[in-house]
Amino acid sequence: MSSTRIPADSIATERAPWRRFVSRVPGSPGLTAFATFTFFTAFAGDFWRNLLTWYGFGVVVAIIIGVAIWLLASKKPLPKIMHLPSALVAFVVWCAFSIIWSAYRPESLLGFGIQLVTVIVALALAVSLTKPQFLRAFSAAMRWILGLSLAFEVLVAIFFPAGVLPLALLIPGQLERVSGIPGATAETVPAAFLWSQGHIFAGSAIQGILGNRNLLAMAALLCVIAVAVQWYAKQMKRWPAITWIVLGLVAILLCKSATVFVGCAVVLLAVALVFIARPLSNAQRWGMYGAVFAIMLVVGWIVLQFNTQLFGLINRSSDMSGRGDIWAEVGRLGSEHWLTGMGWISYWAPWVEPFKGLLVVDGVHFLQAHNAYLDVWMQTGLIGAFFFVGIVLSTLIRTWWLAVDRPQTDASGPRDFPPTAMLAFLLMVALTVQSLTESRLLVEGNWLLLCYLAIYSKLRIQDLPALPRRTISTKTGPLPIVERNKLEGV
Repeated sequence: MSSTRIPADSIATERAPWRRFVSRVPGSPGLTAFATFTFFTAFAGDFWRNLLTWYGFGVVVAIIIGVAIWLLASKKPLPKIMHLPSALVAFVVWCAFSIIWSAYRPESLLGFGIQLVTVIVALALAVSLTKPQFLRAFSAAMRWILGLSLAFEVLVAIFFPAGVLPLALLIPGQLERVSGIPGATAETVPAAFLWSQGHIFAGSAIQGILGNRNLLAMAALLCVIAVAVQWYAKQMKRWPAITWIVLGLVAILLCKSATVFVGCAVVLLAVALVFIARPLSNAQRWGMYGAVFAIMLVVGWIVLQFNTQLFGLINRSSDMSGRGDIWAEVGRLGSEHWLTGMGWISYWAPWVEPFKGLLVVDGVHFLQAHNAYLDVWMQTGLIGAFFFVGIVLSTLIRTWWLAVDRPQTDASGPRDFPPTAMLAFLLMVALTVQSLTESRLLVEGNWLLLCYLAIYSKLRIQDLPALPRRTISTKTGPLPIVERNKLEGV
């Protein structure tokens, strides 16, 4: 790639407007606070809905969308479509097209609207936050979720040992309507309707403010990743970092989520691979990739052959707590429209066919396929699944490059790896592992984070020393090398 050394204050490329916008708000407390609140709301949507009802949650989301649009409107010029990940653009466009043949068009339109505004918010964050700002905001959001969840569980265990209902279900008649049980109370409804069962001292799984052990465990894992990177980057002192990491690991153990247990192991493996790959040549890395692929095949074969024994070790059934039945039903539905899908909807709407009464356990409607890729295939067909897998794979590859490729050299010599270089890759690894047993990658916090990482890794505007390996000037413009000493604080 040809490059031109020019002073940072006279950048005259398409990247300059983004750089100027970021430079106006270095370390802006307001921007960081907004990002923190946005990530908190995206990952803790159930907290707001349980506390304020869907209407209150809608107000909170409307405020976030308004601020995100203002942030984008403040940028001149706005990023062009060609700057965005092509797989992401194609997937969103295909979801919009699927409304045409959807059997539940109003719900498809609503699902697409939610999907689109989430992408807009992710774009606003990706082109506004510096890398340190993102790390601080994301870490703070996960720590708020973790801290409030543990405190909430302790309070419920002490004052409401039988469990506590979401405040939204305390509205007269609301619990009966939702559960379908006449005269329903907290004692008579299935445990799945409770916000928390108060099990933190009983040895059973906890749910936290999210009301779901799997979601809380994932938030705790993301918290551990973010805090560990902050500690490594010297953004957080030793003992606060150790405290939050320990709390995160304790929460993961208390949630008893098998998916996140596996996620922890895979993230640790990813960290090891990053440090192994950094000093290797390209040829040596290809050898490492081959070895890792072979190991994955062996591990996959072992899991298939001894799944009953392996899942028994973590107190799980061989079909992963009933997911086998769910996947079979989703496969049946998806095969009816295997190429184009039934129509995008994201969350399943339990009041429309074919989701009405499709999967109900103890009076609770399942609203997902518990596998993001099966869910996408059922809703958008093979075409949509191809685009979605493209988003995940391209983002994994780009964030891997950012993690292992040494930033370009300049007159001062080779540049060191930024301490935060591996953050995006580790977050993507965690999201990808969870997507195999949960469909959360399609909605709310996981979809927001996926879009942010996809856009960030494509634009690379927050990590200026880590320039792309090559650029096509007619599409992205020439990319200058910026004076390193001008990048401090950005």
